[in-house]
Amino acid sequence: MAGHKTTHTQLERFRLIDSLLADGEVLCFENILDSLRLELRDDLLSESSLRRDFRYMKNELGAPLAYDKKRHGWHYTKPFKLPAEAFSDDEILYLNLIRGLVNQNSNDDFLYKSFDKLLNKITPDKRDDEKKTLKQVQGDGTQHLVEESRYAEESCHAELVSASIQDRFYIAPRPKQLIDEGVVEKVLEAIKNNYLLDFNYFSKWEPEERHRKIMPFQLVFDSGSLFLYGAGSKTPKNPRLFKLSKMHDVQVITFRTFDLPAGFRFHEDFEKGRFGAFQYDEAYDFKIEFSGEARNVVRECIWADNQMIEENQKDGKTTISFSSSQWIPIFRWLLSFGENVRPLEPDWFVEQWKETVRKMSEKVRK
Repeated sequence: MAGHKTTHTQLERFRLIDSLLADGEVLCFENILDSLRLELRDDLLSESSLRRDFRYMKNELGAPLAYDKKRHGWHYTKPFKLPAEAFSDDEILYLNLIRGLVNQNSNDDFLYKSFDKLLNKITPDKRDDEKKTLKQVQGDGTQHLVEESRYAEESCHAELVSASIQDRFYIAPRPKQLIDEGVVEKVLEAIKNNYLLDFNYFSKWEPEERHRKIMPFQLVFDSGSLFLYGAGSKTPKNPRLFKLSKMHDVQVITFRTFDLPAGFRFHEDFEKGRFGAFQYDEAYDFKIEFSGEARNVVRECIWADNQMIEENQKDGKTTISFSSSQWIPIFRWLLSFGENVRPLEPDWFVEQWKETVRKMSEKVRK
């Protein structure tokens, strides 16, 4: 049986088990297994697979599964609705894609692990099962040792849609932000309770790490990175973003709380841009010329809500104009196009680009 592979999904088995027990009837283990084998047309479905399904439904999905010693059978101790019942196979597929997108930006920290655990309640991840060795599973009144690794291919934590469909999607990994252990939990605790946060912070604008004490307003997500939006306890009207990977020696001041100001939300204070979270006080009118392969890239996205695009097919140029306060992310964006981009406005931005290119050229000549 070690080489047996099922054609059905674990979700199908969950649904069948749920339908058998939904009316409160007590059924012996063997009858449930026989019913599943018949409905799924899988005579090789093993006892260990069903026991693992029971354990997952009970521990992860909250099913009130219990063994009745007097009547020698399994039943629901109270009314229960299977969470996955509300989803079609296509929707399960989409949830698995969401899991991939979450994991793409995962920092292996508390928050992302919580996201994955939540999704795993609906869409079990086969990889979790492969990490386990021996588990004790409650059976028909006795303890059974199940060799998890032996039957990993069979069904436990099987993907909820056909593997042939899952394999048609691939979500590429991204760099992971390195955050000190415990920082995310402490930030969340402070946000939930309006506690002050105390930490050391290294800013690109300052030569040395400095001590901070702030009122945490919001967590801000940007391109796989986590930021805290908050204000100093002595400067409540001047909030700013703090990158969690630059926060060290974080402490929650539980004996000091604060009242949220009326306009505490990040998006209420800043122009809505499309170049990430970092924005600045003053907006500028940008005009940028693209050539070569960069022209196609520019046409494929909306970079600003008020953008205007001009095409010059004769010269092979595409010019985009828009307003934004996000000049640093825009500057980095331009540099990624290399020789296929040339800023035209504003003047100070053009001069900074020229100076950067000049310094880069000097390094090439060395």
